[in-house]
Amino acid sequence: MNKFKQTLLASAAGVVLAAGSAVAADLPVKAPTVAPIPYVSWTGGYIGAHIGVGTQHSACGNNAGSGWGCDQWITSGTTEARSSAFLGGVEAGYDWQNRNFVYGVAADWTWTNLKKSVTGGSGSTSYESKVNWLASFRGRAGIAIDDTLVYMTGGLALGGVKDTVNYMGWRCCGSSSLSSSSTQAGWVAGAGVEHRWDRNWSVKLEYLHYELAEHSASGSVPGTSGAKTTHLRFDHTIDVGRVGINYRF
Repeated sequence: MNKFKQTLLASAAGVVLAAGSAVAADLPVKAPTVAPIPYVSWTGGYIGAHIGVGTQHSACGNNAGSGWGCDQWITSGTTEARSSAFLGGVEAGYDWQNRNFVYGVAADWTWTNLKKSVTGGSGSTSYESKVNWLASFRGRAGIAIDDTLVYMTGGLALGGVKDTVNYMGWRCCGSSSLSSSSTQAGWVAGAGVEHRWDRNWSVKLEYLHYELAEHSASGSVPGTSGAKTTHLRFDHTIDVGRVGINYRF
């Protein structure tokens, strides 16, 4: 009898195990849990610094055809000066992110050493142009591909400029000069790419084009037939390529 019970229990256990295996085989298999892919958030403020190279094109012209021009004895046309130099400065800004779209505001100040002196065609006049500093207040917007941001930027530009025309008193009349030193407003636009190599630090490469408003200088300039009241106008365009490093909060 005991042997019969043992056989019966063993048979029942075998049936239960077989049934359990069949049920388990019919159950859906749960997919393994996959951790979400991490992404870089560009939202937040930052401060940084930049260095680069700038080129300027400045022009001096006679305003309304009055008096002498930028080249003494020539009352029309323009005198142009071009220069290139290293530059550097500081910047700050704040970005917001909506999925892959990043937008923000930025401000910067840049010291420059852009200056050039040229002699007029008649050899009687020299024109010196200087851009001492640049500043901008810009918006920017772009697309983030994980830790790299490609963007466009533009806004208000300011520049500290000085322009001087020296009349050398060719053959007569003594020398004189007209000069204008001012802060000029204008606009700036450009594009760039920025890459984050960890949570707090990023490096960027950026191009900016500045157009500053005209400014003028007026005064009395002597000549062979007497002094003439002269009105001159000056304008500046600047192109900048720079690399920057930012610390993000």
